[in-house]
Amino acid sequence: MRLFAAKTILILLILFSSSPPAAAAVNYQELQEDPLETAIKKLASPGGIDWDREEMITGGAPDIIKDMKWPLKSFTLSRGFRRGGHSGLDLIAPKGTPVLAALDGIVEIVSNGGAGFRGYGKVVLINHGGKLWTLYSHNATNNVKVGQRVKQGDVIATVGMTGRATTHHLHFEVRNAKGTPLNPIKYLPEGGVIKRR
Repeated sequence: MRLFAAKTILILLILFSSSPPAAAAVNYQELQEDPLETAIKKLASPGGIDWDREEMITGGAPDIIKDMKWPLKSFTLSRGFRRGGHSGLDLIAPKGTPVLAALDGIVEIVSNGGAGFRGYGKVVLINHGGKLWTLYSHNATNNVKVGQRVKQGDVIATVGMTGRATTHHLHFEVRNAKGTPLNPIKYLPEGGVIKRR
């Protein structure tokens, strides 16, 4: 009987105390599905949908990318995009060839090969609405300033061989809001004047 009374008093104290006992914390993070797991499920899902694995895992590319244009009017494609390896395209062209903005945007970085861009030589980085960034490197000259608004097709630099480069060329990268490099070939128009090696 004493045990019953003690349990009853304890229950009443808990019910009427000013601070109820803390509930066991739920780790909601553990309940979240891993992005790679989600991607694999989508890839395996029926329905005839062609899922783009890169876009599912990385957050993909914004709609503005569909309007992107080639940064050079004529070039030889030297080296393509390789996930986990080469994060852009290498476009060979004569020294001094005008480098064009691939989309409208605001110049975010103009670097002469300093911290963060070692090996890239002279670099221009353009922010396209906080959704996409394009990078142009190994430039002979940078023809823009930080904060400058540029229109698609504006001359922003000239082809060079600065940084670690063995020939005159433009290294061109496209990155999404997560900083993930995207394969420019997937989004650039097929009408570019590409000379194959």
